[in-house]
Amino acid sequence: MGIKLDYYDKKILFELDKNSRIRISELAKKIKKSKQFVNYRIKKLEETGIILGYNTVIDYSKLGYTSIRVYLKFHNITPQEQQEVENDLINDGEVWWLVTLEGMWDVGYAVAVRNILDFHSYWDRIMKKYRKFVSRSSVVVYTNIKQYPKAYLIGEENTGPGTIVGASTNIVKVDKADLSILKLLSENARTPLIEMAATLKASPQSIRSRIKKLEEKGIIQGYRAKIDVSLLGYRYYKAYIDLRDTRRFGTLEEFCLRHPNILNTNRTIGGKDFEIELQASSFDEFERIMNSIRERFSGDIDEYEFVVARKEMKMKYLPFKT
Repeated sequence: MGIKLDYYDKKILFELDKNSRIRISELAKKIKKSKQFVNYRIKKLEETGIILGYNTVIDYSKLGYTSIRVYLKFHNITPQEQQEVENDLINDGEVWWLVTLEGMWDVGYAVAVRNILDFHSYWDRIMKKYRKFVSRSSVVVYTNIKQYPKAYLIGEENTGPGTIVGASTNIVKVDKADLSILKLLSENARTPLIEMAATLKASPQSIRSRIKKLEEKGIIQGYRAKIDVSLLGYRYYKAYIDLRDTRRFGTLEEFCLRHPNILNTNRTIGGKDFEIELQASSFDEFERIMNSIRERFSGDIDEYEFVVARKEMKMKYLPFKT
């Protein structure tokens, strides 16, 4: 059983998950409450650990980076040694996402690299250090990651477009000031303009203008709340789907976009044909969702595998040096 939330808490979480830089006044209008009410509720959600922070979704491909995902299965390792390996990976500058897993893998993470040779150097370094603990591994290249807000919080289908990262071949030129802004926003998407201006020794107006341009160029794809859904009684599942017919990708993606529990769809090179990430209140609910997909796309889906996420340990779109 998770923490029980009322309508207003759920609506606030959903709106912050859609746009965590939303102004308090605008959020107050959406839920028809005062700014003081909204501020109080957000503070309580932060204090209880339901809101862990605020992410800025940065399209690393527009900065000239490719994302590669690694799964590791450990053996011949103590719990303390595994914790040390995980902490080392979390602190690694190339790693922008890391989750601990149950099932066929123990840990999954993503690294941002300029090219495949950079990844080879990184992989060589990791294997020299930890090969004795790794019984098997999987390495795939992300070609795109689409993300959608947690519409299940308000019991509705998702209607927003979501965000997409990793799919651009157009590298956008940015300067040091832009990168400084991106780094601040990657730490906390709700950092006030005045605070950013003081840190960067610039005017709030110039910071606002640069942020707007970064959004227009698609480098900043959006802003999302980092929510600990385990406190709400939900778990994180990832399914890997093999397709018999890949011609209906568009229809499958549209189905996933609208489904309130599906939060990510991924395409990769070297992995399964299609991947989805979803959150469900029980394994039975997860199974019902997967069965609904199999029924809706009967004849297209060959088989699927899945893992269960224990805990997302890192999600930061700009941890790497630029």
